[in-house]
Amino acid sequence: MTLKLPLKSRPYPLKGGIQHYAWGDKGAIPKLLGISNEAQKPHAEFWMGAHPDLPSTLLDVDNSLAIPMDQAMGSAPEPLLGEHVIQRFGASLPFLFKVLSAAQPLSIQVHPTKEQAEVGFAREQNSMPPMDVSERLFRDDNHKPEIIAALSPFYGLCGFRPWSEIRDRFLSIPQWAPLLNGIQETPQATSQLYRRVMELDSHQRQKALEPLLRDLHKRHQKVAFERNDPSYWLLKASASLSTSDPFDRGLFSFYMLHLICLEPGQAMFVRAGVLHAYLEGTGMELMANSNNVLRGGLTTKTMDVEALLAHLDVQEPQTQLIQPTAGSLKEPWSRFVTPAREFELQCLMTTDQSLSLDQSTPGPEIWFVAQIGNTPGKLVSQEASALVMQQGEAFFIPAKTQMRVEVAPETTIYRALVPSI
Repeated sequence: MTLKLPLKSRPYPLKGGIQHYAWGDKGAIPKLLGISNEAQKPHAEFWMGAHPDLPSTLLDVDNSLAIPMDQAMGSAPEPLLGEHVIQRFGASLPFLFKVLSAAQPLSIQVHPTKEQAEVGFAREQNSMPPMDVSERLFRDDNHKPEIIAALSPFYGLCGFRPWSEIRDRFLSIPQWAPLLNGIQETPQATSQLYRRVMELDSHQRQKALEPLLRDLHKRHQKVAFERNDPSYWLLKASASLSTSDPFDRGLFSFYMLHLICLEPGQAMFVRAGVLHAYLEGTGMELMANSNNVLRGGLTTKTMDVEALLAHLDVQEPQTQLIQPTAGSLKEPWSRFVTPAREFELQCLMTTDQSLSLDQSTPGPEIWFVAQIGNTPGKLVSQEASALVMQQGEAFFIPAKTQMRVEVAPETTIYRALVPSI
């Protein structure tokens, strides 16, 4: 049974899907969604969108009927997306919205440009058609610029440090200093060194990493490293990999990349080609509708070093931290502005007072209720009964929707939309 799609736009409850990746936290997403986790499975990501790997489900107002979002977009793209979005991006939702919660470091990774993704996806479609083939690097033909906004203190690696800092760190480690031999002080020095460490065989990695890890363990036992020290995270990552490859090549990246700590409300934008990894914390992640990842370590999944290096961009700017622009009485949503064409992240927070506003949506939007006080909010439209907003609930708002939004005190709502349509 499928949902009878609306002839006129109105908000819909949205049922997202959960990815149980091994690095996920067991408690944060279940607590946020108000669900149990008796099996203690890692809840890594809560997806809200139409990506075919895990499409969300549009629900009727009484939750009695449902349809996967990718099918809904294919059946009735114009009333859901609007003509302007279809003209720019085709008949599909251009963004993917997530709650991400990491207890262990994710794989170090980079995302392709749009052109690289189109070429790579077409090539793999011809050479290895099944989508579940583990060697596939491209899940779709799209790029994946992304923003992560912290809900808790959020740690990550993002972008290469200046060459002088990388060089000095390698010189300070006796087993690493020889890796600098023959590399000149040129703009290519960072990429040359990174290629060198990524091409080390398992014996060479062990020779370079084992003495360092042993020394760091001793130092950590005497005086524990602070969380703002990359050595803390290097040890944590090594411990998480102890049953697979304790000398994973990704461990070199902890002394090559910027260590970032986002406080709740702060955000980081990651463009194509920038090497990064999320280490720990919970945040709202918004990206172009893609699942393309080229891995650079800290993983047991397929890793193609040549493909990784071919998609790497070491040019500035490497790291882009974002503070939201403040809202106003007329426009209460704060905005996280990025260069992305496919998406914009916004946030609405109330403190001790309620808020009521008229809202129109030129294009498609997804709302996620991250916090609710003692009273739930409401989405009121002429086309359907009022929808009650509770913590952990998501809503899809089609294009050209007019509605009244009633927001209670102590409420936080995150909103994903297509900018400037």
